Amino acid sequence: MLTCTIEQDGKKWTEQLIIIDAHSHLGQDVDGATMMNPLAPGVGTFDFWGNVQGRIKADWEKTGEQSFTTTMNGKFTKISWSFTPFPFTDRLYSELEKLGKRHSDLKEKSKFYSFIDQAVCFPFQDVFRDKRPEALFRASNINISRFTTRFPFSMKLIGYGRCDPMEGEKAVNEVKYVREQLGLRGLKLHPRSEGYIDKITSEKVINVLIEAASYSMPVIFDTRGRGSILEIGKLIRSARNVIKSKFPDLLPHFKVIIAHFAQGNIDDYEVYDTIVQPNTYGDLSMLHGAGAGNFFESFRKWFQSKNKKSVDNRTWSEHLLFASDYPYFGDVHAQKLIKYIINKQFFDTGGNIQDVRNILGLNQLRILPEYSTPQIQKEKNTMPSIIVSNPLYQQNKKSTYDISIMTLAKLIVDNKFDIKQFCIQFKHSWEIFSEDILLTTIFNSSKKEQNILLMNLVKDQISLFTPLQPSHEWNKFGYNYFNPGDRAFFASAFKQNYLTNDVLKTVETFSHIYT
Repeated sequence: MLTCTIEQDGKKWTEQLIIIDAHSHLGQDVDGATMMNPLAPGVGTFDFWGNVQGRIKADWEKTGEQSFTTTMNGKFTKISWSFTPFPFTDRLYSELEKLGKRHSDLKEKSKFYSFIDQAVCFPFQDVFRDKRPEALFRASNINISRFTTRFPFSMKLIGYGRCDPMEGEKAVNEVKYVREQLGLRGLKLHPRSEGYIDKITSEKVINVLIEAASYSMPVIFDTRGRGSILEIGKLIRSARNVIKSKFPDLLPHFKVIIAHFAQGNIDDYEVYDTIVQPNTYGDLSMLHGAGAGNFFESFRKWFQSKNKKSVDNRTWSEHLLFASDYPYFGDVHAQKLIKYIINKQFFDTGGNIQDVRNILGLNQLRILPEYSTPQIQKEKNTMPSIIVSNPLYQQNKKSTYDISIMTLAKLIVDNKFDIKQFCIQFKHSWEIFSEDILLTTIFNSSKKEQNILLMNLVKDQISLFTPLQPSHEWNKFGYNYFNPGDRAFFASAFKQNYLTNDVLKTVETFSHIYT
């Protein structure tokens, strides 16, 4: 995470910003590029994040721009930056380190890449792509899923699938497969590699987009040059018209990202208009250096002067995603893009903290299916909740949240269960996240998948593991005890429960009722 300390009008406060790289690869490309193991020393995605972090720190030492003064909301403001690990994963890694067994090295490694919280990854035009008959990228998608839906990769990687729309029904079925069977969360399309750029607006491509929208999956298009950007823009307009006419309920779930759009297109207002249309986002991969600073100033001024907020009520920064395109572009490029999102120039020319938050991660998070469709347990279950209580906290200072994290660590080390994915829960709005986490877990003995909410009921004194029920969807903005709309959820959570007060008892109870 990135922590921003703000001093203004004699007041001082901090803002925590989640950082997500919206564009990276996993697998082995036919052109020789490779990323087979994100944890590989020196060349893996995780170490790439560490190198980016190191370059940012070195630049701060050189330029002094770790802190600077600017004007924000018309007021003289001092801004200071620092890196902070995401609390949930950091505490989990700490407990794994204490156990000294499987994954005990994650804590030490992660201190070098605490800046980037998560990254989207998807297949290359890779050597696996034609190994299965079901669809061109079936084997590639399975490879992505094997990494991104198991611990520890599931804590850092967001997996997207890939298909070739020219396969027609096979491609549509592959979208369904990657979401329902593999648990992937978005889709990558590459018109140039698959050779259908001249057929980009065809019915086959639109059918794939409609299928992705039915799962609320974002779709990212690779581009090569201005022409392909404009053609993808036409496709988006055509697909939107079809969805409006035939499937209007899917329109909010139609989300397309145009990659690499900014580099080489500064002050190109036709390209800007392509990005600033409903259902559309632009990823900033390839953009870096002073050009990045020029782009942000140009795009912001154009957006505001043309009153483009009227298009779909988004601000200028809500259209943009930070992206690296690793391993095709390296840590120096990522650092030189990030530099111009968090430096004095960005704020002096009209940017603010919310813009930084949007671009560096929040926009990517918001368009994932877990945050735009109801998250419920598909199958009805009678699993009880586990209440972890410590009424003697004032005496022994043993936090029940820490007991809960220790329990998770113990279950992982003992190979009792795996974490397929986790979702960050927020407090009332997107600006502040809470300690509460929605975990999608897989129990290794039964292979049962279960959504479990880890909640802090009374800070340090009462925590709760509660399984989601089909009748109660997850609320990404949290729960209030005295909110009438949340009463049914709490009634369900407390209807049947076990009470525990230490790690061993919680692990035993967890193992008994969830496996």
